[in-house]
Amino acid sequence: MENDFVRELDFLGFVTRLKRISDAMLHDGRRLYKELGMDIEPNWFVILKLLRKHGEMPITEIADRIGFAHPSVISIVNKMTRAGYLTSKKCSDDSRRRLLGLTPKAREKMPEFEKVWDAGTAGVKKMLVEVDALGFLEKVEDKIFKKGFKNRTLDELKNHCEVKIIGFDPRYAQDFASLNYEWIEKYYRIEKADRKILDHPQTFVIDPGGQIFFALVGERPVGTVALVADGKERFELAKMAVTPQFRGFQIGDKLMTACIDHARRTGKKSIYLESNTGLIPAITLYKKFGFKEVPMNPDTPYQRSNIRMELFV
Repeated sequence: MENDFVRELDFLGFVTRLKRISDAMLHDGRRLYKELGMDIEPNWFVILKLLRKHGEMPITEIADRIGFAHPSVISIVNKMTRAGYLTSKKCSDDSRRRLLGLTPKAREKMPEFEKVWDAGTAGVKKMLVEVDALGFLEKVEDKIFKKGFKNRTLDELKNHCEVKIIGFDPRYAQDFASLNYEWIEKYYRIEKADRKILDHPQTFVIDPGGQIFFALVGERPVGTVALVADGKERFELAKMAVTPQFRGFQIGDKLMTACIDHARRTGKKSIYLESNTGLIPAITLYKKFGFKEVPMNPDTPYQRSNIRMELFV
């Protein structure tokens, strides 16, 4: 194929090339069935053959056996039912589930369909006689199901994404606020104590002896956390936030490590925090670094807080 831009994309076009091969074969299949006067579609054969071999099945089991998404299977079986190829009845042990089976029409026409499918199989084998196509597909499927595209891409991004942790810089004061307002507004409501610190970090965090750390990718702040001085012996860890695009990059771990190191360098005995048990990833992170639950402060300024944790450094 000349002037094929998708081929020029190398591996970036890998999935697109698989899709257009699939689309081309499906389109050809529809034209074939129409020419032969068959009222079926190309992706029906797998369900027809499955039900003929194993008998009646619920939709969830069909989806599991063929590896299709549940909504896709529902769409296919609805079309097959309307065309008169599938029966549907309630399961005897669970009236909420329905069993799908082949109709007499489907069974009657299966020998005719099998001849076409056998001919198609023979044609594809001849086309790919010099290519181990099935072996290639098995390897690709095994690797994708073992570790998918999302996780492989994130791993590569992590390998090539340098995260730098810095202390407070007034240039990023607005980012300290916006990163935190982003998650607080998503899950809760902004409280007076939030605005006090987020809108005036120099006055209420830095000047009293605290610190604010930023995680930078290039010059972009993607995470932040504050250590608010509470007397001479401890810090309160507050306002930790990581922008959604960079979650999964261990940025929370890096910020937490910076906080603990700073507390030790400055001679503090402990770090405490207040949070909400509904923030499961955050609570998991705190436990990972050794924070233990302690009694709540009855005078907490945050209505959303329902857990207090402390780490002795």
